Amino acid sequence: GFISYPRTETTRYDPNGFDTKSMLRQHCSSGEWGKTASYLLRTRKTNKPPNRGRDCGDHPPITPLKAANRGSVGGGNAWRLYEYVVRNFLGSLHNDLLVTRTKALLSLSDSDEAEFEIELVTVDSLGFADACRWVLRDVGAVQGKVEKDLLQEGQRLKLVKSGIEEKKTMPPRFLQEHELIRLMDLNRIGTDASMAVHVSNIVDRGYVILCDENGVALRPPRPPSQRKHNLPRQIGRYMIPTPLGSNLLELFGHDEDAMEIESPALLSHPSIRRQMEEEVRLIAMGNIDKDFCLKKNLDWFEKRYTELEESLTYEKVGQFGKGLRSSNDYLRYLAKLGAFEPKVKMPNKGKQMKHTQRKKQRGVGKRHANKNDYKRKPTKGRAKSKAQ
Repeated sequence: GFISYPRTETTRYDPNGFDTKSMLRQHCSSGEWGKTASYLLRTRKTNKPPNRGRDCGDHPPITPLKAANRGSVGGGNAWRLYEYVVRNFLGSLHNDLLVTRTKALLSLSDSDEAEFEIELVTVDSLGFADACRWVLRDVGAVQGKVEKDLLQEGQRLKLVKSGIEEKKTMPPRFLQEHELIRLMDLNRIGTDASMAVHVSNIVDRGYVILCDENGVALRPPRPPSQRKHNLPRQIGRYMIPTPLGSNLLELFGHDEDAMEIESPALLSHPSIRRQMEEEVRLIAMGNIDKDFCLKKNLDWFEKRYTELEESLTYEKVGQFGKGLRSSNDYLRYLAKLGAFEPKVKMPNKGKQMKHTQRKKQRGVGKRHANKNDYKRKPTKGRAKSKAQ
């Protein structure tokens, strides 16, 4: 394999069992991050990894197992994932990123109150951002050298241009897959091995659909040889609730505050799943009896489903049915409301190139072909019948 076991939240290295220098030596010859690996190999005084991070007690942190290039990994998404793991590994051995944030409050000459605000982020020491350059964009750092004393308190600036822009408010973005997993971790729902299964279950059952930032359903992964290269790259993994999932919650009577009341609304409440996860942990520790816990939970769920069945009326079931629609129609409806990023139309170079090639091939065929080849010669049978 190219990377270690990926289903773990552990970020703390084993100080006695992890050899950092041998791993860095493998990456010194890389054309992508070889300079960073060589710098760390020269400057690190000890072979032990940094004493920071969190140990979840299940598996070691996700690290590369060997050096590889784009071709050996397989290119495409496989290479991007491998590059991300390697760069994070190199960044974890680096120093901290040090930045200076300068905030300036601007006010007009006739006003004493600050009406405008500007923030300037300058880099003092790259640290782990030397390997993970995308972090600079995340913190809003300015690229290149910038004078720290660019603005002074009390300084008067000349107003060069003014204008009014009219914009519409955008609805909040839908939850992304990694954000849901982070919330599950905070609420102690699932383990590192089962969280991905929980997410795939609600997708497979049709409660949510995975889309990119433009509201287009994610294409299934394919090997590089079978990919259509003229398709745009999809960004993001947004979880869009389907009409089935939303209407099912309404049928349950889902309520975020329904924690103390024994009702069907609790069937979809995260507190129930968290409680079950905690009981499983206590069973593993030997603190509670497995059979007792199993019977208690089965009885509880049976009562909730009985209450749900008794609460259903023809009107409720009819409303549930009317609310169902195809996921594609629902995505188009959300797109009209402005729930997604607008699509940027790009010229399809692949189709244009194929069309040009076909044109050229047809032209060559007509130019060199013999005219007699296109005349249909009668068969003997036809000639005989004509003679008759």
